[in-house]
Amino acid sequence: MRSMTLPLALPLVTFAVAAVIATHLQASTSSTGQAGLPQGGESRLSELWVEPEPTRDLYYGVGGRAMMPSPTARFTVLKMKKGGFSDGYDVRSPDGREWSAKLYPEARTEVVASRLLWGVGYHQPPIYTVEKWSAEGAPTEKDAQPVARFREKQPAALNGLVEDEPWSYTDNPFLGTRALHGLIVLQVMLTNSDLKPDNNMQYTLEKPLEGARRWWVARDLGQTFGRTGLLSAMRDDPDAFDRTRFILGVKDGMVEFEYFGPHVSLTKTLTTADVRWICQRLSRLTDTQWLDAFRAGGYPENTARRFIRRMKIKVAEGLVVQA
Repeated sequence: MRSMTLPLALPLVTFAVAAVIATHLQASTSSTGQAGLPQGGESRLSELWVEPEPTRDLYYGVGGRAMMPSPTARFTVLKMKKGGFSDGYDVRSPDGREWSAKLYPEARTEVVASRLLWGVGYHQPPIYTVEKWSAEGAPTEKDAQPVARFREKQPAALNGLVEDEPWSYTDNPFLGTRALHGLIVLQVMLTNSDLKPDNNMQYTLEKPLEGARRWWVARDLGQTFGRTGLLSAMRDDPDAFDRTRFILGVKDGMVEFEYFGPHVSLTKTLTTADVRWICQRLSRLTDTQWLDAFRAGGYPENTARRFIRRMKIKVAEGLVVQA
């Protein structure tokens, strides 16, 4: 079933700001140029972000249904992966495609976060949640494997998409652009405090897709939907996500967030305009897109609604923040 019919119980604050969204959009684009961007980095901007078509399918994502791994296939384990917060495998499917499979607790959150980034225009590789699957060479290969995030290593069907090298938020061609600042704000909203360069990847394509032959991708988004921190970080926790505040205040034009962890310095120069820019784009997602993003992660509807409600409160808060 492709959609849910029950209406979302939107917080009243969302409706209170609905009337000012159009005003903010007009003011942003008229005062700062292309898509609300300051000068600097616009010529290559499509390698990081493009204005998305409003009909993007946030259930299947950029790869569509055709690229989704078959849950009935028996995969072959090529390598066990340890050392990160979530264990995983490198696996091969019967059709010869190789995948990175990440297990709980980041399997679900990463897919949802990826869908939301793609929904507002940031490039993402094809990734999917597979609930139950079998694998030859796994420690418990006679049993169904636990839920996992599947990301194809070289998805040839997507214009020959190939990994190149990692990139850093502090060293890239987009410094000073609203799109890069908006990406960092979105990471704050998702409570992702794991923004190290190794979690980002440049990709090359054989022919342009989404406006570019090179993509700068923020990926490995599993440390989300909880609270930020280093040792105290939580993910996939609706209670922690509900308790975590978004904007604490504004000082000298810079927004202060409830955000902790090793990459907090990235948040220190984000302006109210940066926050409004990304929240304007999040506000354009439809209820179906929000629900589809969480269905893609395999969330039950009641849990999805809790996360969506909190995200929409943050969006409403960001739309009206002023210096």
